[in-house]
Amino acid sequence: MKFELLFATVVSCALPACGTQASDTRIGTPHDAREAHCDLTVINGTDTSNFAKYEQIGVVRISNAPAGTGPLDPQVRELVRPRACALGGEAISVMGSGDVSPNGFTDSSYAAYVVWAKKGAKSATPQKF
Repeated sequence: MKFELLFATVVSCALPACGTQASDTRIGTPHDAREAHCDLTVINGTDTSNFAKYEQIGVVRISNAPAGTGPLDPQVRELVRPRACALGGEAISVMGSGDVSPNGFTDSSYAAYVVWAKKGAKSATPQKF
């Protein structure tokens, strides 16, 4: 009986780690969060003309997505959008994506996105350090 309980506990703890995971990092000037399903413009992050309009405010990363998942697939967008909006994002660009092939077997995908805000957009209320 104890073995079954231990096995069930280990399996239930390990299962969440098997699914697609999202994480984010804020960089630069903090911006006020936007609603979770805000509109985001997809821009070319290497087009230097965008640097005059936008500033980088964060990065969102997706890992352990099913193999072959593209960086703009709907299920990925549903994970990325709320995080980018919470950072105050108004635009997003794909920094990198691809499949992970340990030991020669493709078993998952990853993607990384730069989150952008319009320059001159209202930043979060300054805090004292």
